[in-house]
Amino acid sequence: MKTAQDMKSYKKQIRQALADSFLRSALDEFNTVYRENRPNVYKDMDFNSLRDAIAENKDSLIPFLEILFEEFKSNAQKAGAIVHRARDARQANEIIARIAKENKVKKIIKSKSMTAEETFLNTHLEKQGFIVTETDLGEWIIQLKKEGPSHMVMPAIHLSRYQVGELFEKQTDLKFDSENIDKLVKVARHELRPKFLEADMGISGANFAIADSGTLGLVTNEGNMRLATTLPRVHVALVGFDKLLADLGSALRILKLLPRNATGQAITSYVTWIKGANQSLNTPSGKKQMHVVFLDNGRLSLSKDSVFSTSLRCIRCGACANVCPIYSKVGGHKYGHVYIGAIGLILTLFFHGKDNDRAIVKNCINCQACKEVCPVAIDLPHLIKKTYARVIKEEGKAPVKNLMLSKLMKNRKLFHFVLRSAYLAQQPLSRGKSMIRHLPFFMEKDHGFRSLPVIAKTPLRDIWQSLGPELKNPSL
Repeated sequence: MKTAQDMKSYKKQIRQALADSFLRSALDEFNTVYRENRPNVYKDMDFNSLRDAIAENKDSLIPFLEILFEEFKSNAQKAGAIVHRARDARQANEIIARIAKENKVKKIIKSKSMTAEETFLNTHLEKQGFIVTETDLGEWIIQLKKEGPSHMVMPAIHLSRYQVGELFEKQTDLKFDSENIDKLVKVARHELRPKFLEADMGISGANFAIADSGTLGLVTNEGNMRLATTLPRVHVALVGFDKLLADLGSALRILKLLPRNATGQAITSYVTWIKGANQSLNTPSGKKQMHVVFLDNGRLSLSKDSVFSTSLRCIRCGACANVCPIYSKVGGHKYGHVYIGAIGLILTLFFHGKDNDRAIVKNCINCQACKEVCPVAIDLPHLIKKTYARVIKEEGKAPVKNLMLSKLMKNRKLFHFVLRSAYLAQQPLSRGKSMIRHLPFFMEKDHGFRSLPVIAKTPLRDIWQSLGPELKNPSL
């Protein structure tokens, strides 16, 4: 998202998102379809038992990420790979740019990588003079639009086929029917295929880094990743320390849940395992260069945090956004910085700082939907509360209205007094009706689209005894 420097500018961004009727309808429909279809892919599985097993396994590894890194490094280098370690995003970008310069690289192709988004790798490489092309269809679309992803799995979900058609017309100088989605895909294929053959370097992420063999595992639905990692003479994989696993069995266990939770598939179109440097006809040695850059960027300190270390369980399925009612109204560009959804509210603080988290972390309504679908049993609502508390603590104080609301909700007599006062104050607006359609001017800007029920003259608590139902033959 475009970082909001204050709540006033952030609210302006939110109003713009709410005014986008296509965005709201598309995300609402996706939210509904996902919720309806998700149970079907788990009907023959014990979801809770499997996710608890994965969570337990991840928790057992998190304290030992540096040991796993050394084991991966040793095994990967035996297979011909070169392993690097980057303390932060800047160093990771510099390492990759240096590799490109040393190998006289001019053109770079990329497969989808949220870790590369985290470091803003494309921007850094382009400033160094390299030509960088995203080859995942959704990522290429948002690259043309000069935007970041609005979802961790479906980066261009916020765009209609008509918007995509306009982008492609500008890219190709051709006119075609945007109703024909197959045609749009063919245009993308026609534009991207030459890029694979011309590229000197391919960059990927990884879903798994398996320590006991030095193997990377990648899960995708498009063939671009295999082309990007095999055709160029240099392959660089940018991998977070949190992707380290002890063995293949741990990865295969996650594979049972990752595609199901992300897209409702039993398995993705491609599951690829890469170990060491492969053969290449484009180098004198007959072997391509294989580099793996491990990114810390706060992960190792996070692994030692007694409150937040469980956030490193995340496998980037995006399900917490799929079911989030806030995401379905405003989209990922307004409900995330780089990482989207509930997990993004947490990781932003540690990866990109409180300034980028200050506004977005306040959006959670604690509905618990994300907790229910998380495939690694992260208590996301609890961690979001802790994230908010940490941001406020660093700020030094909470906003005045938050303090007032907190005091009000803790004082029963004061709360009831305010309700009685509100009942009297609403009379000019309600005019004897059950709903208030036109709100006061100071509420009109943000809430003018709402119709609110009037506050009752007699609260329910005062008449509950007289309304109590008569139970006949009650049973538990």
